[in-house]
Amino acid sequence: MTKYRGVFYVISSGLCYGLIGYFGVNLMNAGLSVYNMLFWRFLLAAIFTSIIFIKQLKTLLHDKSATFKALLYGLLLYGPSSITYFISTKYIGSGIAMVVFFAYPTIVILINYLFYKVKVTKVYYTAIPMIIIGMICLIDSYEIANDITGIFISILSALFYAIYIIASKKSDFSIQISAISVSVGCAIIALLAAIIDHSLFIPNTLLLWTDIIAISTICTAIPILLLLQGLKYMSSEKAAILSVLEPIFVVIFGNILLGEKISIIQIIGILIIIFGAIIVLLYGNKKEEALKNLILDSD
Repeated sequence: MTKYRGVFYVISSGLCYGLIGYFGVNLMNAGLSVYNMLFWRFLLAAIFTSIIFIKQLKTLLHDKSATFKALLYGLLLYGPSSITYFISTKYIGSGIAMVVFFAYPTIVILINYLFYKVKVTKVYYTAIPMIIIGMICLIDSYEIANDITGIFISILSALFYAIYIIASKKSDFSIQISAISVSVGCAIIALLAAIIDHSLFIPNTLLLWTDIIAISTICTAIPILLLLQGLKYMSSEKAAILSVLEPIFVVIFGNILLGEKISIIQIIGILIIIFGAIIVLLYGNKKEEALKNLILDSD
């Protein structure tokens, strides 16, 4: 069952991320800017992960090189990805922004191929077009907007996240160091943006703090930990493909918590995405088994 641990962790990460739309909408409707929301989100996420790994904090402080490197990942990659994603939704709507952002598995595969000479598995030629078609089906027709600026910003968000996925996979530092340092890095970049934007303020109601705590723990700290754990058991390409299940959870939670209707086209899109992810999952497992058998036979 070890080979399925990575699948469980990555899908669970997507499930938690799926709630970010609900809490994010609540906070922005309450008047928080994108930068202010993200600052409190990542600050509390850093505090939450520090409490969980309080025994490992001493190690984190001693391993300054790894801590600084992970901090840069948050400051230069994860944080900018989150900021540019939410900014893009203001231009083109959350539906199209989500579709463009989830082109990042293709970017992961392309970067690995061009810079690390990782061979492109044939199954991706089938799975990726299927997933893109499924994502397009998830778009709310009322949100469609032809805005080149918004699309460019969303592509930029996908690029930042793709590089973060690859960098995290190739890093040798612990999950504890990565989770805490990345969150701190994200909080710093969001704080700077909020100060420049003059939108920083301390939330002053219990309802706001409830949503902030939820988005920082359920939708940030826990998913980061699950994703990093999942990357221990699978390639960055496979993890990226499986993470496209996240928009499905967004649609489902939107229906349950926000009363958003799910159309027949969206249901078809969900099924197409699931089928594309299953193809990658099954093919990947078969390939891994074949490789293990080959090694055993050679012994």
